[in-house]
Amino acid sequence: MTTAGGTGRAAFFNAVRAVLPLDPPVVGSQSLDALSDSLWGGIYSTDDQKLAIIWEDSLHFFEDSPEGFEDACSVLAEVAESLADETFTVGRPKQVRVFVSRE
Repeated sequence: MTTAGGTGRAAFFNAVRAVLPLDPPVVGSQSLDALSDSLWGGIYSTDDQKLAIIWEDSLHFFEDSPEGFEDACSVLAEVAESLADETFTVGRPKQVRVFVSRE
């Protein structure tokens, strides 16, 4: 995943939309809760049991928008954590690993 040098919420939403499964699709870039729910549903609906999310160019995003960066990382971490929960996934947990490169 790459934010292509962009910063802020819209860049993060666009990066997620470009490469990660979303269900239902997210319109706009305002609601992190909606993005989280959509990302959860998209990953949960795949047949893959293991998934890696790699955010390759996050340093510029972090430098320009530390709060936005923290929010974005929180969304990814919460989705990964909840998808690993046996109860929350009704016995179909997923292993989601998030890698954030600050290069």
